[in-house]
Amino acid sequence: MKRVYENETIRVVWDNAKCIHVGYCTRGLPQVFDVNKRPWININAADADEIKRVIDTCPTGALSYDLPEESKQGAATITVLKDGPYKVCGHIHLLTAEGEMIETGKVCALCRCGATRKPPFCDGTHLRNGFKDPEPQPQETP
Repeated sequence: MKRVYENETIRVVWDNAKCIHVGYCTRGLPQVFDVNKRPWININAADADEIKRVIDTCPTGALSYDLPEESKQGAATITVLKDGPYKVCGHIHLLTAEGEMIETGKVCALCRCGATRKPPFCDGTHLRNGFKDPEPQPQETP
């Protein structure tokens, strides 16, 4: 389920299905993200730049935002998170094997451990199954 919180400077979307409750939001801006309050997001408690900074730390894309002056176009960036998923940010077109579009928003986390119950998205299973990045292999010199 998605919930939208907006004011004149920022629109914040929370996608519960993507959230693995890492807590970067609640620790990063507790006056905005407070799970003990309803609604749990108060976007009027900080300025858009602060909210944007904290949402950018969300590893799964469960939190995303739109700013009126920003373009929604641009190249995607993929970051390998240590012992975790691939974090994909930018203008994303994720397709199924059958060619159907999967809605992702501007950020998503793709599973690397192979044990997710929400493929292709990370659901936090890597934390329970002890997934670790493979050790780097030495490169042979020609």
